[in-house]
Amino acid sequence: MSKILEFMGQDHDRLDKLFEEFRKQHADLPKSKLLFHDFKIGLQRHIVWEEEILFPIFENKTGMRDTGPTAVMRTEHREIKALLEKIHNNIMKGDGEIELLEAGLIEILTEHNNKEESILYPWIDSETGEQEREEIFIKMKNLPPEKYSNCCVE
Repeated sequence: MSKILEFMGQDHDRLDKLFEEFRKQHADLPKSKLLFHDFKIGLQRHIVWEEEILFPIFENKTGMRDTGPTAVMRTEHREIKALLEKIHNNIMKGDGEIELLEAGLIEILTEHNNKEESILYPWIDSETGEQEREEIFIKMKNLPPEKYSNCCVE
């Protein structure tokens, strides 16, 4: 894998499929919990990859940190994480009334992912060489799990 867009786009697709499978399994609470756990951990890792590895590349090269696309995306990440926690808490309580939360998460993720795939990732691909991207992938692979793995399965 040599392009950020390709790698991160595939991760978006993988996460979307996990969430879709989770939504189909609400009647099977144990399976539903496991699927949501995998989705939540995966999405949290994805966000950390962006905020700690990819966003700083854009911000350092453009000088835009408190304004611009990454500032907007960080705000959206906070909203995404809040929805993840609300869904998680409802699942752990056995509260099946999560459809509105799921719809909200889908709405924000769809728009968010489109921005990343049309603006951020292509820009990083165009402004970094193959060696720099290899270093990015190594950092992503070596990200310590404690940075993203907070979740539980009861």
